[in-house]
Amino acid sequence: MARRDFWQAELRASVVLAKRKLSALPVDPFAIAELEGILCEKISSPSPGISGCLLKSADEFCIFYTDVFPSDGFRRFTVAHELGHYFLDGHPEHIFAEGNVRHQSDSGFISDDHYEREADSFAAALLMPETLFKTACDRVKPGLKAVENLAEQCGTSLTATAIRYAILSDDPITVICSKDNRVQFAFMSNSLKERRGLNWIKKNSGIPEGTATARFNKDPKNVAQATRVTSSSTMDAWFDCGGSLEVVEEVVGLGNYGRTLTVLWGEALADPDDEEESKEDDLEHMLPSDRWRRPREDR
Repeated sequence: MARRDFWQAELRASVVLAKRKLSALPVDPFAIAELEGILCEKISSPSPGISGCLLKSADEFCIFYTDVFPSDGFRRFTVAHELGHYFLDGHPEHIFAEGNVRHQSDSGFISDDHYEREADSFAAALLMPETLFKTACDRVKPGLKAVENLAEQCGTSLTATAIRYAILSDDPITVICSKDNRVQFAFMSNSLKERRGLNWIKKNSGIPEGTATARFNKDPKNVAQATRVTSSSTMDAWFDCGGSLEVVEEVVGLGNYGRTLTVLWGEALADPDDEEESKEDDLEHMLPSDRWRRPREDR
């Protein structure tokens, strides 16, 4: 299994949950903040891209979270993210260095900053604890419906849930967040990461032409109105050296968030080398006349 990024942040989240004997979904980040004596208040976002803010005055802390997005799951994740800055080793020293008393966050796995990504990982593990989340995963069929079901159980946004789903699922899953024709971020399940020769989808790469996502993103109304479509695609449409196996491509607009969420999934996928061997075996057992009739590109 591939080594998970920011595993120490996830471990710290599990310690926080264990200390407070929280062992059921959903986990309430506001209640955890209250137990720590941290006041949480809703405010209008001070500037675009800012989801929340952690303030420090002497030894007291306060969390502000934006009201720009109507999603309760987004607000809960924002508060959990700020709790990450509070609980994680080295974060208070870093964000409140040089006399700073306020730290504005850009949560939601968009920032490239190490501390922001670490706080995101803490928030995901706090709201979607691995054992509880994987147990819930085992009870749902793969795809966007699974993400929606898990989001309801955890009280989290579709985006945060989809990312956690891809990270923890045993199924071959990829989730992609995009804006216009560019990838904002992409997460793949371990079963895909371990697939030989598969090139990962990179941040800021273009959405492949001809895919349902590319067509979807050309009309801004699809995003604003949270439209959804389901289509079929192939691995090689999205991944270099992905092979020709078919996958389901489910796309949904994220409304005021201004982005699109794509979930790619399929049954257990054979290795590309195995696919080639299978083709060669089929060819070997054909009659000469059948071999001659096969299209040239398959020979």
